[in-house]
Amino acid sequence: SGRRLFNKRCAACHRLFGEGKAVAPELTGSGRRNLDYLLTNIVDPNAVVPADFRVSVIRLDDGRVITGSIISTNKRTLSVQTRTEQIFLQRDRIEAIKTLSTSLMPEELLKDLTPNEIRDLFAYLMSDGPIDR
Repeated sequence: SGRRLFNKRCAACHRLFGEGKAVAPELTGSGRRNLDYLLTNIVDPNAVVPADFRVSVIRLDDGRVITGSIISTNKRTLSVQTRTEQIFLQRDRIEAIKTLSTSLMPEELLKDLTPNEIRDLFAYLMSDGPIDR
């Protein structure tokens, strides 16, 4: 049940035990066995945000606004990870960039889960790995 919930709620951005996407921090080697660490990062994802995962609001010369984390940059382009895709922007099209102290991770991820589902998700996150059945 916890694995299913991870795949439904978290795997679109996080990798754990080789499953999921690498949009957000890899969880396999993180402090995920520490309940306080998990609670802080899941209940209040904006409490501690690593610099690489802070949200930037980028205004382009055509009026569009892109919101995401800047994942790479060079003299000509900027690569931005939004909640749904990776976008490459030409630097000469960027009018302004404002970096916020917030995370791309949505708040209230546990809001519509039952107590048993929350327990199962946390048990999976804190486990040694998936149990194949």
